[in-house]
Amino acid sequence: MKEIIFEKFRNVFEKNLLEEIAEIGKLVNVKAGDVIMDTGQYIKFIPILLEGTIKIIRSDNEGGEILLYYVGSNETCAMSLTCCLAHQKSKIRAVAEEDTTMITLPVAKMEEWMVQYPSWKNFVMQTYSARFDELLKTIDGIAFHKVDERLEKYLKDKAALTNSQVINVSHQQIAEELNSSREVISRLLKQLEHNGGIVLGRNKIELVKK
Repeated sequence: MKEIIFEKFRNVFEKNLLEEIAEIGKLVNVKAGDVIMDTGQYIKFIPILLEGTIKIIRSDNEGGEILLYYVGSNETCAMSLTCCLAHQKSKIRAVAEEDTTMITLPVAKMEEWMVQYPSWKNFVMQTYSARFDELLKTIDGIAFHKVDERLEKYLKDKAALTNSQVINVSHQQIAEELNSSREVISRLLKQLEHNGGIVLGRNKIELVKK
């Protein structure tokens, strides 16, 4: 694991911090669909992804959900960091979008490293900044954009994140993540297919390059 950490993060963290991460970090593999963190749980570790993707979801008391953002390779979850610093229970649900490999780090190291290592503090602040921008885009999408525009952005973002034009996802899952209905999403997807933008399959959508 040490070789992987040094290879991926040698330009991100100081050598001493890399040594610490390699010493105390745990390599964890999760399957697509696994719930890594749920609403109401205390954060037990800080995850840093090596491969794969995690989606961060906000739920309400009635079972409604909305996708906030994705966490990809070499990234961590800003909401997890916030809960660690504030010693609060999780306010989000983190689910593996695809098979994912990550390093988990002890929560106790969060504050210690913020003081000890400038590179860790910079990593945390950059994470906050990037996720804040994504949350603003999510809010803008809900407030200012129609569902069809949000759907097209969703498909493009997902394709870019997985580096594949083929997206394995059901209409129901898209509806839940966009806080819409399956009927609306299915109708819009069929319209996109009719216009030549996508090809629909069983729980699969292929984006057509133009």
